[in-house]
Amino acid sequence: MSETRYSGPAILIHWLHALLIAALLAIGWSMVDLPKGAERSAAIALHKSLGLCALLLFLLRLIVRLLLPPPPLPATVDPLERRLAGKAHVVLYLLLLAVPLFGYLSSSFTKYPMKFFGIPLPGFGWPDESLNQLFNGLHKGAVLALVLVLLLHIAAALRHALRRDGVMSRMLPGRRRH
Repeated sequence: MSETRYSGPAILIHWLHALLIAALLAIGWSMVDLPKGAERSAAIALHKSLGLCALLLFLLRLIVRLLLPPPPLPATVDPLERRLAGKAHVVLYLLLLAVPLFGYLSSSFTKYPMKFFGIPLPGFGWPDESLNQLFNGLHKGAVLALVLVLLLHIAAALRHALRRDGVMSRMLPGRRRH
């Protein structure tokens, strides 16, 4: 691995997480319009299971980041941009934790048992519509914030790609080196 690139595990987790989040967003937004029934129940169950996968992947991502710290930004990145990138990554990480956590908490306060791909999980809460609505609202708000931060993240990555300053290539799969 080059000192200017992220580690292989970090790159793999980044892109798996990106695909997982895209799938969760697509399922999440499509399931709200489904009428009550088997199709909606299946979509919700899949969304919950993938959400738990996102939470587990986030925890793995944290471990990898602690064990294999990210490479330093190239010298061409100005100090203000460095500070903004650091703050944006903190917000991104907080949202990557908050979104599935609020979703799990929302599900914990329904009459339906939490399942991970059909496997029942121990109950955390109890049926309580007001707590379910509270955490569901927090989940949806955090999702909207996450989408905004992800759009900024993607815009910044594209800006770096257009500038060809080596920042984006640090996270691309393959053997590119800068």
